[in-house]
Amino acid sequence: MKRIVLLLIFGFLSLSYGNNAKVEQVLNNYMDAWQEHNITKIDSYYADNVIWYDLPSGSTTKGKNAVTKAITDAFMAYVPDMFWVKTGDLFVSGNTITYEWTYGGTFNGLWGDKKIHNKKFNIKGISTTTIDDQGKIIAQKDYYDLYGFMKQLGLVE
Repeated sequence: MKRIVLLLIFGFLSLSYGNNAKVEQVLNNYMDAWQEHNITKIDSYYADNVIWYDLPSGSTTKGKNAVTKAITDAFMAYVPDMFWVKTGDLFVSGNTITYEWTYGGTFNGLWGDKKIHNKKFNIKGISTTTIDDQGKIIAQKDYYDLYGFMKQLGLVE
């Protein structure tokens, strides 16, 4: 009886670790696509029914095409040298991974109606990414320091 219980526990832990590794690998590949600034590759990680929630703007975007456009416009369009790297802790629960990150680069473009030239920035945030059984992202939720970002761009005191 003890052997059966131990085998069941070991089997459960193995499945859990396997899923954790799969979820983490999808996230790593997704972040690599961002580092490459490859919008087509970024898009390939989203499920058709993906949602993106952006806490600082209070917006939720739904659907693969809309999410790809909105998220890459928001984080890549005016930051040609953008970087996004995992930092700190990483937690996996089921098919959802929560992680700390740093995003930065040099902003050149419009913020509302204000033109920004060559402003370096570096902000921290936390995201949760949920991945389906096919290895596609079905939910991306981002929480980050918008005030710190705006301060670095010279938009607030």
